[in-house]
Amino acid sequence: MKKVFSIVFAVVMVVFGVIAAVSGVKKMQSKDLYDAAATATIVGIEREWQGVDEDGFDQYDYHVYVDYEIDGQKYEQKEYPGYSSSMKVGDTLDILYQSSNPENFCEKNITGNSMIMIGVGVVLALAGVFLAVKAIVRP
Repeated sequence: MKKVFSIVFAVVMVVFGVIAAVSGVKKMQSKDLYDAAATATIVGIEREWQGVDEDGFDQYDYHVYVDYEIDGQKYEQKEYPGYSSSMKVGDTLDILYQSSNPENFCEKNITGNSMIMIGVGVVLALAGVFLAVKAIVRP
C-alpha cells in the first residue's frame, strides 16, 4: 500500500509540475502581445475572506485596483493581476499594455514570473519522476 501511495504522490507531483511549466511558457508567450509600457497608480486594495485553513488561520484573497492613462485616455479601477503585501494605495507600478487595446495590460515583470513558474514546474516534474522510479524499483 505504501508503494502505491508513493507512486500516486509522484504522479501528482509530475502533473502539477507540467501544469506549472506549461502555464509559465504560455504566460511568457503572451508577453509579445504587450508592446507598450506605462505607469499605473494603486487606487484600491480589497481583501476578500476565503475561509479558514486546516490550522485555523483565516485565508484571504487580495484584489488590487489601478488607474493609468494612455494618450490622454484614463483607465480607472482596473484589476491588477498580482498582489504583494508591500503594496499600498498610492504606490505606482510599471505595466505593459497592448497598444491596439490599452485596457489589456499585465505586470511588467512577466518574464521573471514566467521563468519562476517554469523553473518550479520543471523541478516538481523531475522530482516526481525520480520518486516514481525510486518507488517502482524499490523491492
